[in-house]
Amino acid sequence: MNMQKKILLQSVFWIVVFLITQALSPGGGHSPRAFVFELICVVFYAIVFYVNVLLLFPRYYEKNTTHYILLSVAIILITFVIIYQISHHIFWNREQRSDRHHKDWFEVFISFRHLFWLAFIYIIGTIYSIQHLLNQQIIHNKKVMEEKLQTELQLLKAQINPHFLFNALNNVYSLTYMKSEKAPDSILKLSDMLRYVIEDCSHEKVALRNEITYMENLIDFYKMKSPGKRKVDFTQKVENMDVHIAPMLFIPFIENSFKYSRIEEDKTGFISIFLQEKAGRLHFTIRNSIFRERTILNGSGRGIVNVKQRLDIIYPKKYELMTRDKDNVYHVELEIDLT
Repeated sequence: MNMQKKILLQSVFWIVVFLITQALSPGGGHSPRAFVFELICVVFYAIVFYVNVLLLFPRYYEKNTTHYILLSVAIILITFVIIYQISHHIFWNREQRSDRHHKDWFEVFISFRHLFWLAFIYIIGTIYSIQHLLNQQIIHNKKVMEEKLQTELQLLKAQINPHFLFNALNNVYSLTYMKSEKAPDSILKLSDMLRYVIEDCSHEKVALRNEITYMENLIDFYKMKSPGKRKVDFTQKVENMDVHIAPMLFIPFIENSFKYSRIEEDKTGFISIFLQEKAGRLHFTIRNSIFRERTILNGSGRGIVNVKQRLDIIYPKKYELMTRDKDNVYHVELEIDLT
C-alpha cells in the first residue's frame, strides 16, 4: 500500500470516529462546547493510537509482551484521566451544580464512554500493527523464497552446459573412433548446438522455434552414430513459434530415449517424439523402446531430476509430468501451461 493511500484511509477512519463520537456526545453534539470537546477527545484517541503503533508495539510487543500490556494499560489510564479532567471542567464546573444527582449519573456515562473508546482505539491499533507485522513477514518470506528459488534455478541451469558437453563429446568420440564419415558433420552440428547452449540458454526463456531447432540438431547428431536407417520420428504441431519457454526442458528426455533404446545396437528399436503448442498449452510426448538387456528405471538419470526441479520452480502447479514403463516401451508425457 503506497503512502498516499494509507494517509487517505487513516483520514477517513478518523473522520468516521469523530462523526460517531459526535452522534453519541451529550445532547447529540449540537452545542459548540460539545463539538470542541469531542474533537479534543478524537485528538487524544489518535495520540494513543499512534503511540501504540509507532512506539510501543514495535519496541515491546515481540520482545516483552508483559511490558507491552502494562505500558498499554498505563497509557490508556493516563489519557483517560486527562480526558476526564477536561470533561469535568467543561460539563461539571461550579456554575452547573444544580441537579447534582442527575449529573453524577451523566458523568459516569461520559467517563465510561471515553474509557471504552480509548480501549477500542488502542486494540484497533494493536490489530493494525499485528496485521502489518504479518504482512511484512509474508513479504520477507516470499522474497527469501524467491531468492532461494532463483539461486537454485541458476545452479540447475549451470548443470546444463557440462551435462550437454559431456554427452556431445562422447558422441563425437564414438564417431571418430569408428572413423565415421559423419564425424566432420557432427562437429559442425556440435558447434551450432554449443552456440545455442552458451548464448540462448543464458536467458530465462527462449523462443520455441529456437528450442525446436536445437532438438532437431540433437536428434540428427545422435542419428549419426547409427549405421543405416533407424525408426526415429519427430513430429511437431505448433501454432505460435514465438512463444517463450524455459530452455532445455525436453533434452534430457531425448537423451534418455537414445541411451536406453540403444537403436544403434537394436534394429527393432524406435523413438517417437511429438510436440504440440496450442493456445498457450504445450504438450510433449516421447515414446521409446527399451533395450532388452538394459531396463530403464523411472526417473533415472541426473538430467530428469534436473528437469523436475526446474519445472517446480519455473512452472509451479502449471505442469503435469507422467512417465510409465510398460511392454518394453518407456513413455513420457509432459504438459505445460505457458499462459
